[in-house]
Amino acid sequence: MNMRKAVPTALLVLAVLAGVVVIASGADAAKGPPPPPKAVNGHKVTVLARGVPTPTTFAFGGGQLFVAGFGDEQHPKITGGVYVLKGGKPVKIPGSPPHVFGLAYSGGTLYVSGGVRGGGIYAWSGWNGTRFAKSRVLVAPRKGFTSFNGIAVGPDGKLYAGVSLGDKKTDDYSKGSTLYANDVVSVAPDSGKITVVARGMRQPWQPLFVAGHDGPLISDLGQENLGKKHPIDRVVEAKQGADFGFPSCPAKPSTCSSYDKPLAVFPAHSSPMGLGALGGKLYVALFGGTGKGPEVVGVPLSGGKYAPALVGFAAPVVALAAHGGKLYAGDLTGSIYSFTP
Repeated sequence: MNMRKAVPTALLVLAVLAGVVVIASGADAAKGPPPPPKAVNGHKVTVLARGVPTPTTFAFGGGQLFVAGFGDEQHPKITGGVYVLKGGKPVKIPGSPPHVFGLAYSGGTLYVSGGVRGGGIYAWSGWNGTRFAKSRVLVAPRKGFTSFNGIAVGPDGKLYAGVSLGDKKTDDYSKGSTLYANDVVSVAPDSGKITVVARGMRQPWQPLFVAGHDGPLISDLGQENLGKKHPIDRVVEAKQGADFGFPSCPAKPSTCSSYDKPLAVFPAHSSPMGLGALGGKLYVALFGGTGKGPEVVGVPLSGGKYAPALVGFAAPVVALAAHGGKLYAGDLTGSIYSFTP
């Protein structure tokens, strides 16, 4: 299955795929849980928890591992939310939005991007071990807007986020029709003011700040409709004022010289999602993979060729993060894994 198939928005695709995988895994429950992926370096892969409906990202703070779950829009009874891992099990935090794309933790506050249409950003604070005592709407849901994807806190204290492409079928391969489509934006943590940082990305998904880079690195999924081998997928550095050329680039490679260059490129439909940086490498969750199924690959932070790090997933992988010398990954079986690359 490919992240971008059938419908134009990441939100709907995740919903469809989540429903397929959750239902299938429930039907196969008698056969036992799926096997974990395998680390190419031979290190042990630990299963931390199972049962997060479509894990999309992680955040670490207050001694906790928080996990975002998208749920399943097509089956309303299967909702997601924000989870904390306790005793090997995911526990949903009260007050969670039903569908969550992004999490970021800073200064005692957990920022949450969620919703179905016109999704907003919420600031939670006052963690007491079970729930957050305070919840503030940083950016309210609005009409004419799709949703924020992943979020990250920058060195300047602002939130940075990619914005989902629009709802029209043409938005898959043309400039987005909705507010901030194809952009990476910053959000002021006090006022919620939104500022465009960079443009020209079809589906900017997960931002990540890494020392030595001026802007967030962000995964960007290319058009779906141009065949099996076109166009490439990318990770770019969203510096202020950057333009990466969508929709002309990379669909028409001859136009790309006029635009900012990507940090790393991947085969068409490999679908880069979550990101994590560790030991001088950028690790990328590839939803579709490069030919042998979903995988996590590593690429030098200066750019260059990628190499597999975690392979053999039972289902597409979306969530990825690095923390404390380990990588954390979550796939559409609802499983959360950790390993040392």
